Amino acid sequence: MKFLKNENGFTLIDIIIALIIILLFMSIISVLFFNITKSSKEIERESQATYIATNILESYKAKKYDDIPIVTDKEIKDGEIVVDGQTIQVQEGYTALVTVENYVPTGEVVANAPAQNDLVKKITVTVKYKLANSEKQVQLQSSVARK
Repeated sequence: MKFLKNENGFTLIDIIIALIIILLFMSIISVLFFNITKSSKEIERESQATYIATNILESYKAKKYDDIPIVTDKEIKDGEIVVDGQTIQVQEGYTALVTVENYVPTGEVVANAPAQNDLVKKITVTVKYKLANSEKQVQLQSSVARK
């Protein structure tokens, strides 16, 4: 009877338990890799939008105060914008909105003193992009003062 009970090797139950444990760890690891990849893509898209907005904003700030025109929501889609001789590329999938307005600190425009209303210009650049099924945006603001 001793020769019928051989304790060498694995049973079917041992193999099934080992496979279940391996599958659980593999599923957890695959979910982690998926989330890391998704987060990486989100960060990449946001940093590209920030780069585009920074380039547009800096090109406006490099101009002389009187050469900066008042602009209301100038839209730039998938193409180039030339600001002060510098070409800025807006990549496919991104849309940039540029707004330049006179900034009056009190919020009230002085009717009899137009020079007081034209001391500071506020530049707002908004870059929109799609990520999965939602639309995200990056907005940068700066001001330029008359010297």
